[in-house]
Parts: sequence; structure tokens; C-alpha cells
Amino acid sequence: MNRQKILFVLIIAAVLLVSCGPSIVVENKTTIPVRVIVRAGGRSEVVSPSPGESSSVEASEGAYRVTVILDAEWIEYAKLTRKVLNDQLADSDKLTGPQLLEVIRRLKDIAQRMQQFEQAAGSAASCGGTLTQDSTGLVVVSTADTGKLVVSCR
Repeated sequence: MNRQKILFVLIIAAVLLVSCGPSIVVENKTTIPVRVIVRAGGRSEVVSPSPGESSSVEASEGAYRVTVILDAEWIEYAKLTRKVLNDQLADSDKLTGPQLLEVIRRLKDIAQRMQQFEQAAGSAASCGGTLTQDSTGLVVVSTADTGKLVVSCR
């Protein structure tokens, strides 16, 4: 019975040691969705942090490379949303004053975000770094004044 407890404790300790390795945190400081491809230790992983959010990737020690691209699925969602809102606006006689103002606000918001998406279109950005044991790489995705994607690895 005692051996089983010791074996169990050793297994738990091994799992904890493996999960405490290096990681890469990707912060999306843009207002549009992006996809981030993280290559480290011969592996690739794709994360899609929402605007203003972050995602984490476990990695191995050594060099890593990160490439950021636009999330093409989002533009389809935005176009569908715009169509639904325009349809609501076409039937504006069925909306109350506050509902009509909300539809207009959402249309302006989606138009602004689509414009930002289009400005960033065709741009991909990448950076790289090196991880050591128990370190965390920080990747920050943002947009330049020109609207193009910018990524920095720290």
C-alpha cells in the first residue's frame, strides 16, 4: 500500500514539473481578431486571442517564432452582422427609438472594425525570441498608425 502512495506522489510531481516549463503568452491589443502561429521546439500551435484578451502556449526551451495573421472567418461574420443590422434598419418602423439607436450604433461599430480589418489586410507580422527553463515569452499584437499589424516578442 505504501508503494502505491509513493508511486502516486511521484506521478503527480512529474506532471507538475512538466507543466511548469516555459510558456508564451500572446496578447491581442487590437480591436480585430487575429490568428497567431507559434513555432517552438519543432511544434506549431495556433491560438486566436480575442481583441483585448490573451492566450497561452506551452513551449520548450530554445528559440521560438511567432507569426500573426488576420482571422479571415471574422470578416465573414462581420459582413453577416452588417447585413442583419441593415435588414433591421430597413424595417425601422418596427423598432422603438432606443432600439433604432442601438442598431445605428452597432452599424457604426462594425463599419469601423471592418475598416480596421481592411487596413490591416495583407499584412502579416512576425517576431522571435528565446525561452529558458521556467521562463515566459510575451508576444504583443497591435496595429501601427498605418493600420498594419505589428507584433513584438519580449
